[in-house]
Amino acid sequence: MSRTPISNAIARLELEGFVVALKNRGVMVKEISTKEIIDMFEVIFAHQMYVLESVEHFEHYTFNLNELKSILDRQLNEKEQENYFKYVNFSLSFIRSFIATAKNNVMLQIMDDHRDKIVMSAVANYKLYPQQRYFSGAHYNRAIYEALLEENFEQARQRIYEFRQKTRERVMMSGSF
Repeated sequence: MSRTPISNAIARLELEGFVVALKNRGVMVKEISTKEIIDMFEVIFAHQMYVLESVEHFEHYTFNLNELKSILDRQLNEKEQENYFKYVNFSLSFIRSFIATAKNNVMLQIMDDHRDKIVMSAVANYKLYPQQRYFSGAHYNRAIYEALLEENFEQARQRIYEFRQKTRERVMMSGSF
């Protein structure tokens, strides 16, 4: 492979915040800061609250409950299989499917941009500290799903808020998930 595609790939990774190119020294993988993780989750939670409000007030927005259930089941299966990488991806897929209800491509693009960094950070932390019990979003995703089944949007809102608080606490205390 020639230098051009490699240089382009490194430039893109640097633009997306995954690496830092060091002149005449190489490339270093960039650590995702605690603040950046919290900021990403704040945006995601704000999107979820917006979606809940939209579903409550506009009839043309409805959750795809079958898709949410399917993703939740796969997330729980990966938790049982102890496949943390897939578990984290399914956890974020649940949130993405939730946000997709708003039919807002900009919100989905933001989610997709955040997703890669969140997965990278979570898996790196899991590999560095295997003895640390990892943060489980499955409990919250299940509670949110059950509230949506009952069309109890206030309860769903409360579960999202609890998930937000627990995520902030976990990230602030340990600098990771």
